[in-house]
Order: sequence, then C-alpha cells, then structure tokens
Amino acid sequence: MQAKKLFEAYEKKVEEKVELYKQSYGIVVKEVENSVARYKGKPVEFLYQPMFFTHDDIQRFRDLTDDLMRILNKVIEEYLVNEEFRKHFGFTSLLEKMILKEPGYDINVPMGRFDIFYHYDSGNFQFCELNADGSSGMVEQRELQRVFLNSVAIEDFKDKFEIEGFELFQSWVDALLKNYRQYSKNDKKPQVAIIDFFKGNPPSEFVEFQKVFEANGCKTIIVDPRYLKYRDGSLYYEDFRIDCIYRRAVTWEIVENAEEVTDLIDAYLDGNVCVVGPIRSQVIHNKSVFAILHDPQKTPFLTTEERAFVNRHIPFTAIFDNQNKDLVAETIKNKDQLVLKPMDKYASNGVRVGQDYSTEEWVKIINEEAISEYLLQAFCNVPKIPMARFDINEVKFIDHNYIIGLFMYNGKLEGVYTRTGTHNIIGSIVECYTVPNFLVKEKQ
Repeated sequence: MQAKKLFEAYEKKVEEKVELYKQSYGIVVKEVENSVARYKGKPVEFLYQPMFFTHDDIQRFRDLTDDLMRILNKVIEEYLVNEEFRKHFGFTSLLEKMILKEPGYDINVPMGRFDIFYHYDSGNFQFCELNADGSSGMVEQRELQRVFLNSVAIEDFKDKFEIEGFELFQSWVDALLKNYRQYSKNDKKPQVAIIDFFKGNPPSEFVEFQKVFEANGCKTIIVDPRYLKYRDGSLYYEDFRIDCIYRRAVTWEIVENAEEVTDLIDAYLDGNVCVVGPIRSQVIHNKSVFAILHDPQKTPFLTTEERAFVNRHIPFTAIFDNQNKDLVAETIKNKDQLVLKPMDKYASNGVRVGQDYSTEEWVKIINEEAISEYLLQAFCNVPKIPMARFDINEVKFIDHNYIIGLFMYNGKLEGVYTRTGTHNIIGSIVECYTVPNFLVKEKQ
C-alpha cells in the first residue's frame, strides 16, 4: 500500500460526502480553538487534511536518520578533538568552551527535529534543516492528532485500516530521565526546570511538558534563565533547587545574553547541573554544518559511502561572501535555483528564496542582508500533494508544498511533524499550516 493512495482516497471520500465533511470541519475548528495547540497565543492554523504514512515510509525515515546521525556524531566528535576543525565553525570562545564541556551523558544530540523534503512517489528525500536547538511542534502534533482521531476524516478509514498517532511527550521524558540517570549515577527523580527566554505566560507546550514530568514524579518549574542563581554548588530558582534542565533556550540567545545568565553558564561549566540538551548540539544545529559536510578538505574523516549520502541527500551549501564578485554574479544569475539563509536563526527568520524575489529585490538582499554569517544553498525540489481547503461555501483540493519534521529523541525516531502551504514554506511563516500525522496499516 502506498501512502499516496490514501490521499487520493481521502479526496474521494470528501467529494462523496462533502456536506458531512464540511460539518465535521466546523466541529474540528472549535475543538482546536479550545485546545492547547496555540502559536503566539492564537489557535494553531491547520488544514482539515490528515498526513498519511505507511510502515514503509516510517522505516525509510528510520534508516535515513540512522545514517545521518552516524555522520553528525562523527562531526561532533571531530569538533571535540580537533582544534583546527573547530575553526571552520567560527564560534566564540565562550560557546566553544560550553560545547567542549562534557555534559555527563553520552548522547550528543538528545533532541532534534530534522526537517526533510520527502517525495511519496519515489521515496527520494533531502534534508532541509537540522533543528537540534530548542526543537518544538510537539503539542501541535499531539492536539491535532487527538482531535482528528475522533473526526469523520479518520473515522471513514477505520473500517479498513489500523490508524495510530505518534507519542511525543512521555517518550521525551523517558529519554531525558535516561540521560539524567547517567549524569547522576543514581535512580533518584530530579527536580526539573524547563528554561527559555520569554515574556508573559510560558508557551502552552512548556506547560504540557511540565504536566508529564510531574506525572513521572519530577517536580518541575518553567523559568527564564535570567532569574536563576548559582549558590553552594547548586543552581536555584528562588528556593527551588534545579537538578536537571530541559533546555528550550536556544544557544545563540544564551550567548547573546551571557552577562545576564552567568549563573546558568557557571553551573553548567562546573558540571553542577544536568542540561538536556547539551550546548554541543550547536555543532550540527548551526546551518554552516551543511557547507562543512560538502567540503571534502574539511571532512576527510567521512567514508566514501557517507560522502555519497551527503551529496545525495543534503542540498549543496557554501559560505556566502558578498565581497566575492564572481560568487555574487553567479548568485544573481541563478537566483531561481538558490536560497540565502543565516547560519543560526529560527522560524525561517532571514531565509530568502531567490524565486520569490525580482532581480532588483534579490540584489538588495545580497547588499543589505547577506553581509556576514550567511549561507548560499541550492533550492530543493519541494514535494507537492493535493490537500483539502475548506471554507463556508466549498471544498477545494489544491497542490500544497509540505515539509516533514522527524522528531529524534536520543538518536531514535519518535514521531513526525508536518507543515504545509502554497508558498515556499522554507522561507516564509506566512500562510503556513500544520497538519496531523498518522501511521496507517491495512487490517488483515
């Protein structure tokens, strides 16, 4: 069974029972509005369109992420032992010092969301981003999955198929506690802090993780790292001793605010708090790693097979120098096949897709934005599939781009996250929707 057949079946079911589906869509909208799936305080934008995966798809994802993790762990290990190799990354002395600090457990990248372009027809894929620093999206997947499982969209498939979602909360708590046991060398439940820089109320996703940690016997707080204090060999928020940190604060914000978070940094460097994930995940989160992987002179430690994997599945990437006249000329000439992106930002900030701009606009971006710490990357062949768009009067199935995020906990695939839109979704957060993901198996 091919997953694409399920998309075709869904479209046929909607067309056959359009009024029932429109009614169901209205119910789902209200349930999502009342859920904790929120972005910047508003209900997450979604499509009434399930994303289907077969066991073959998931096994393919497991195989490709296993291959990638072997390569990425080699890169991190080379960074740790090779001073010359470190220079390729251009990290500050403070960041380098934190990366080199042994975290107390042997997992380099405890949590990641590796975003890929995946073509159902051929099984071909390319990695777009390696989000290994403050990965998010779990609550959106969980809540949309929960709401959809009781909707007509999924009920219509249950007579012929077994349908499962992905569990992303308990599995993360299990992974974090495994790392903490190795750090602490005992089985005591830690007191946990979920940390990030934020104003006002914490994101709903943090609150949901807090609930699961506490259900597992771990007293848990959500706190801005600027309010932490390091005293008597332990890290505290007021009178709450912190044994373990679930780090959602991204590395570049910690470095930029270093003077305000010295207590956190000192406790980490002294080895007196377990931080999951460790700062060393920045080695592969920073987008310059794609350029480094594509340079054989910088990565002689890769095997022939590993280099072939990079060439096939990671878009060609190079450091962009807007003072290089020949490179700039080629970038302008081939703008429709290129992307400019900063080395270390998130939520598509600063990502510019050449085909979205006129030549004049592209030149302005080169001259005014892509001045330093920018990458030039080949534009990937973005997959498309018809997806449902509901409104008051009608339902249309329109081709949508989609990008799939693979959640990795302690190097193991645990779930899937998908966002979609009709624009270039790698370079814009405008008109971008989340859709729930389901593993589908034919009943015997």
